[in-house]
Amino acid sequence: MNRARRLIACVLCVAGAVLLGACSTPPARSAAQIQAQGLGTQGMDRVKGGDLPRALVFFQQGLVVAQSIEDDDAIAAARLNLATVYVGLGRQDEALKQLDMVLDEPRLAFSADRRAEAALRRAMAVQASDPASAQQSLDRAGALCGSGCSVKGKILNLKAYVALHAGRAEEGLRLAQQAHSALPKDDALERANALRLQSSAYIALKTPAAAAPLLQEALKLDKAAGASEKIYQDLLLLGHASTDKPELARDYWARAHDVAVAAKNDAGAARTARLLAAAAP
Repeated sequence: MNRARRLIACVLCVAGAVLLGACSTPPARSAAQIQAQGLGTQGMDRVKGGDLPRALVFFQQGLVVAQSIEDDDAIAAARLNLATVYVGLGRQDEALKQLDMVLDEPRLAFSADRRAEAALRRAMAVQASDPASAQQSLDRAGALCGSGCSVKGKILNLKAYVALHAGRAEEGLRLAQQAHSALPKDDALERANALRLQSSAYIALKTPAAAAPLLQEALKLDKAAGASEKIYQDLLLLGHASTDKPELARDYWARAHDVAVAAKNDAGAARTARLLAAAAP
């Protein structure tokens, strides 16, 4: 659910700074900064464990600590994390409020990356209920991101998703390919999303053979992450990519059905049951 990530690097010294012989040592973090980060980590652990009410408490506490020292980036991160939990709890209005407080805060120096992520998450949150507003937020995310930011790949993935659902398969394929290239190597789940979107485009373009290897790669990534819903989607699409081999398609859909049942994905189980019944010899 949470999308917060940090890239930490030492910048090479150049010009006159070379005389120093090395990069400057980053300033020591204060006790309050360490506390805020620790609370965020504990909150993320609760999110991963499915305990959203407890995660909410940790993120709220982290926000208070960050505000007490006016740590701009920690405040933005805490609000983004709170929005994720509120969405998971079905508290949409509160989620959007947190995102807007990152997007539109005039007094604090939130980075373009943080604001772009807030706009992206806003688009994702309202995509199903208000597509027009989602498109506005997605456009804003792209403008904030510019030529490149930490969420560029995710923005492209969502653009690909929107294009595919609007029936623009070629555009969706191009955007998903761009997303895959823009995503960091260690963002396995989002890279799997890009592969799955490319595969959906190939299936829509009546070239399912091109989808199968991409879906196999996505399946490996999702299995390594233990992402049941994504594994179900991979297997479901592998079935659709194998309709020229009915027995293989049924095998994939049967596997998808088993995953859905075990994960209590009732809608997925019902969908695969219908596919299996229709494909029965």
